[in-house]
Amino acid sequence: MSISIGWIAPITVALLFVWIILAKDKVNLRTWGIAGISFVIGLSLLGAFLVQSRQSETSLRVVGYSSKLFESDLVKWNLTVQRTTSPQALKEGYSRMSEDISAFKKYLTDNGIPEKDINIQPITSFPMNDNYGTLTSYNLNQSAFILSSDIKKIEELALNPEFFANRGMLLQNSNLAYLYSKLPELKKQLLSEATTDAVSRAKEISGSANTRLGKMKEARAGVFQITEPYSTDVADYGYYNTSTRSKSISVTLTAVFKLK
Repeated sequence: MSISIGWIAPITVALLFVWIILAKDKVNLRTWGIAGISFVIGLSLLGAFLVQSRQSETSLRVVGYSSKLFESDLVKWNLTVQRTTSPQALKEGYSRMSEDISAFKKYLTDNGIPEKDINIQPITSFPMNDNYGTLTSYNLNQSAFILSSDIKKIEELALNPEFFANRGMLLQNSNLAYLYSKLPELKKQLLSEATTDAVSRAKEISGSANTRLGKMKEARAGVFQITEPYSTDVADYGYYNTSTRSKSISVTLTAVFKLK
């Protein structure tokens, strides 16, 4: 009958205790016994470390990858309009700005954009001084954003400055941000595909090395990189490009497998 290696150390320690108890010269034997027990325990720890080190060598680490092209289904039009007015006509300037924004909202709804998709921010004013510190005018700014699924219509409106030019309004800022409303579902799909790719790679490597692939011990997903199609842009904390309607999303998954 064989004895497991793991039981040798506790059995040895137990025998040493019995030997110390039953021995006549207990003072000397106690010293030697403690030294022996310490030696056995140290040897056991060293053996456990060596076994664990050998076990860690019987694992395989691979990186799975998945990517997909997709189209945005939402667009956010951010814009800021500006008017300049003299200090004496500040009240009139606020009234003109209010009229401009009301006309802009009507322009949007007349073109089929629901009012619920239109968000208007409060007016802000900035004093302008000359080189001597004298107040010369105020810049009145008002921001708005439109969030819509009608991407084509918003693009047509945003790329046509005629409305603003006809009213003498200055577009301080105007940009389109393309978004995707089903991004969480898409991320889950890519993680699943990256995991499948990692398993496939592990099987190929273990098969070439004539070893048997065991269960997955560990899996860690990387950050998602959402870029314009065929871009090489990446960032350590992830990347999310909103400047293009068409996008590419990719992710890596690092997996560790046992080898039998």
